[in-house]
Amino acid sequence: MRIQPKKIMCAVDFSDFSHLILSYGRALAAEFHARLYVCHVLHDMVMLSSHGQAYIVSEKIAQERLDDTKVLLENLVREQRMEAQIIVSQGHAADEITRIVQEKNIDLVIAATHGGSGIKRFLIGSVTDRLVKTLTCPLLVLHSKEDHPAFPNVFRVPLKRILVGCDFSPESDLAFEYGLSLAQEFQAELHLVHVIKPEKHIELATTDYMKIQEGDYLGWTRSEFLTLQQKTTDDEWERRSRLLSRIERQLSHMVPEESRDWCTPIINLLEGKAYSELIHYAKIKEVDMIVLGIHGHGLLEQFLVGSTTDRVIGRSSCPVLAVRKLL
Repeated sequence: MRIQPKKIMCAVDFSDFSHLILSYGRALAAEFHARLYVCHVLHDMVMLSSHGQAYIVSEKIAQERLDDTKVLLENLVREQRMEAQIIVSQGHAADEITRIVQEKNIDLVIAATHGGSGIKRFLIGSVTDRLVKTLTCPLLVLHSKEDHPAFPNVFRVPLKRILVGCDFSPESDLAFEYGLSLAQEFQAELHLVHVIKPEKHIELATTDYMKIQEGDYLGWTRSEFLTLQQKTTDDEWERRSRLLSRIERQLSHMVPEESRDWCTPIINLLEGKAYSELIHYAKIKEVDMIVLGIHGHGLLEQFLVGSTTDRVIGRSSCPVLAVRKLL
């Protein structure tokens, strides 16, 4: 199934990387012939009186802030030579963006993350973190770095190599569909990567050998023990080889026959922690975008363990497209 987003929204905060967000929005909208929206959410404004008491600003001041922000957005869009609908709202950024997505039936949101990790990220969080958990549409996360220069005004973003993390789940299947559609639109390489958990090969000690065998142990020689140990290792490697071959075939069969005229998938099997292997592979292969499915975890589990998608978003240096399969 070919994915074709019809409504794309750029969530900007007027940082230098707003240009980066708009460049991706413009390029993706052009490729998919989609309608483009540009959104900014103002925080609720609280002022202090001369006596130190907090109060909410008047409706007049709030409206002036909204009007001024709309003008700034219009100027920003005009500088980028874009056609887009301007949306200015007020409230909690992630909640408002989620509301607007549902109201406008947005198909893709583009935002940037400013980093943060550990206990600070858990206690405070970021707009991007919350959007990953609340959005019902895919989220493309771009990465801003303080020492990175402002993104130039370009009309085509670099998308030569796209990496899809495949674990054969429904969420992973949806990520593949997005990756395949993007690869077709941008004529990009499609890298399909599956990460398997590392296995500890069986090496039996003499005491283990005694436990699993029957009969008179006294007559056994060291050579007999080493022969059994080698046979066990060979059996494990044979089983592992069959498993890897099966996974490779399954990854290859994901690409439909009608897509093979223009797409020859690059398949790789990696071993280790999924998030670190995907990030390392993306860096080595100079991948331009990682596409991952969102599985969803409880709050405590995310704090203690974290999901692969969360970790890749937080640590990768290239854009990450996170997609969620709707129930």
